[in-house]
Amino acid sequence: MKKIIAFALTAFMILCCLVGCGEKYDPKYCGKWEADYMYMDGEKTTNMLGMPLSALFRYELKDNGKAQWVSAVDSNVIQYGKNTDITWKETDPDYIQLKVTDLDGKEATQTMNLHYREGMLVIEEDGTAIYLKKVDEFTPIDKDALNAAAGVIQEFGVNQ
Repeated sequence: MKKIIAFALTAFMILCCLVGCGEKYDPKYCGKWEADYMYMDGEKTTNMLGMPLSALFRYELKDNGKAQWVSAVDSNVIQYGKNTDITWKETDPDYIQLKVTDLDGKEATQTMNLHYREGMLVIEEDGTAIYLKKVDEFTPIDKDALNAAAGVIQEFGVNQ
């Protein structure tokens, strides 16, 4: 009987250690993020292709390492594919990495590094920097107007 109790207690302690050693996610990153502005070729802007940046770049980083891109634009040109898995993790102090995996295997896995700077997440690449601010709720946007603009962008060059 003592052996059974000792074994049960040992198994319980090992289980507690395994549960306690799970990956931790810094709460400063968890929540909703949307683009506030962008620097491109030294020029600051809040729009891209006639659409507000806040409609194009919206992420929700969850406290379990999962992420969701919540673009207001319903277009395959603007959004990631429908069957994707997006995860995030802290890679260095003040840096996180978003990893987008196509679950169908049609596209290569993509990664994007974001720098946490002065309370904002910054995506920097090739002289362009997009600054995302943390928000309680995403900014309301006229989705019909945005989707019409996205449709024009999608069709651009198809009939030329």
